[in-house]
Amino acid sequence: MKVNCKKNKHMFMRMWMRSGIPILAVTIIALYFVLNLCLISMESMSGSRVERISVELALTLSKMDLSDEAAVEKQLDLSAYDMVGVLFAQDGREAARSNLYRYPDTEEVFMTKYQEMEETILKVHAGKEVSLNNQINAFDYNYWYAEWPVSTSQGEYSLYCAGVTGTWPRYYDKLIVMGSGIFAVVVVLTLFIALSHYNLHKRQQAMEAAYSQKVNALAHNLKTPMMVISGYSENFLAEIQTEKRAHYAEKILENVNKMNTIVEEMLEFTREKQKE
Repeated sequence: MKVNCKKNKHMFMRMWMRSGIPILAVTIIALYFVLNLCLISMESMSGSRVERISVELALTLSKMDLSDEAAVEKQLDLSAYDMVGVLFAQDGREAARSNLYRYPDTEEVFMTKYQEMEETILKVHAGKEVSLNNQINAFDYNYWYAEWPVSTSQGEYSLYCAGVTGTWPRYYDKLIVMGSGIFAVVVVLTLFIALSHYNLHKRQQAMEAAYSQKVNALAHNLKTPMMVISGYSENFLAEIQTEKRAHYAEKILENVNKMNTIVEEMLEFTREKQKE
């Protein structure tokens, strides 16, 4: 009993590995590509948002008195959007920038990124060659830069804005839990699929065993009249008395009828199996 139970478990595991593992592999690949596509799309939207906010800020500044540095600096407070901004006058001097000291609740990692973006803006404005990565990284932070002219009655200014986005680093835990949940559901589904295949296999085995047992029983039943016919046939040939031959012939005919009945039963059983 224990041997059969162990054998059944091994059979079930083999079926699960044969059908479940390919499905799980495809699921992992599909999850990766879907997640990658979603993250790239979200990062692209975030990059578009940085550009949109920069345009709106440029329009707002064009209507302000840019000599009021405190008011301009307040407008350049873009911490709510994970952005920084620097305003330059036409002569190249710095007119105002985001006051990072107003970001007391900002995490240290983001404060470092804001400072890096400001340094990059200063280098770009100074005409230095700076490598700006235009390729979107789905699984890391991305930096977005925008430059817009600001026309006022006081002269021409240039607004530089930069923003940092990172959907994956920010929501890593939630995305992992979500992906793990989907993967767990697929695992359960593969187990159900393997179980259905296993039950079907067991049913087929039981049917084949029943069929084999039935055929063996019919063959055994057929063998008995054949042996009787063989015996009476030998007696029939050996006997000279006419009355004995009639008896043997009667017995032979009786067993032939039995054989016909068994053959008909075998044919009927075969027809029923074909219908199944």
